[in-house]
Amino acid sequence: MIDIDAIQRLNVQDGDLLVVPPDSDQHDMELLINALYVQMPSRKVIIIRGPVQQMDVGDMNKLGWYRA
Repeated sequence: MIDIDAIQRLNVQDGDLLVVPPDSDQHDMELLINALYVQMPSRKVIIIRGPVQQMDVGDMNKLGWYRA
């Protein structure tokens, strides 16, 4: 269920990455992407469960995520 008190106004742009709380429900994430699509069908965004951190190439290689 969406926490109404945690809602913030966003100006989502094409190509944005949206990070939702780690405990977000898959169904709620689908509702969000559908609502964004209704608002602007040509906009493309990625929605992931957080937290997100940037990793360097060495750390990715250690995990088997080899970068070309």
